[in-house]
Amino acid sequence: MEEWGIRISNTNEEIVRQFFEKNDFLVKTNLKYPVIRGDSDIDLMVLNLNPDSMNPPSNFVLSVKDLKGIEKAAIEVKGWHTERFTPSLIKNFPRILNFVSENAQDTAKLFFKTTQFKNIIVLSKLPATEKSRNQTIQFLKENGVDHVIEFKAIIEFIVKEVEMNKDYEYSEFLQTVRLLKVYGNLST
Repeated sequence: MEEWGIRISNTNEEIVRQFFEKNDFLVKTNLKYPVIRGDSDIDLMVLNLNPDSMNPPSNFVLSVKDLKGIEKAAIEVKGWHTERFTPSLIKNFPRILNFVSENAQDTAKLFFKTTQFKNIIVLSKLPATEKSRNQTIQFLKENGVDHVIEFKAIIEFIVKEVEMNKDYEYSEFLQTVRLLKVYGNLST
């Protein structure tokens, strides 16, 4: 098995990695898999160190509390923070769902040594209207996505969890959140 990596070049992936690590997951970044031209990657592979396998999440849109029921997952991060994800947006950018393609799933199965894992997409936000939201959820389910986490939940969790009196020298992101809190630019 490959080493669990910590090198991240994408700020959004870094934020999501920190979120999962703060929730007791081991995180592997950028798991490569073959595509027609070259390689692509699954942004994050996560393994829960303390899963509650008796209580898998029933919600499609996950909250922080739901994470305990996730044992293993392939994570795609789409931080298009000014966009709401609709079926038409996803159809216009089909690469959004590459992480649930056959090649990606085969690679994830080899990595986890099982077919028992979840496919989770982290995105900026779902549509505001119930009808559009339900259509998007249905579209994602039909295309192999098991769960969604919205960035708002991730950011709120991290802002709440970061301590002002702790140095986060290993993470530029967490250190930045800490400094924003220290200087009163960010409230919890």
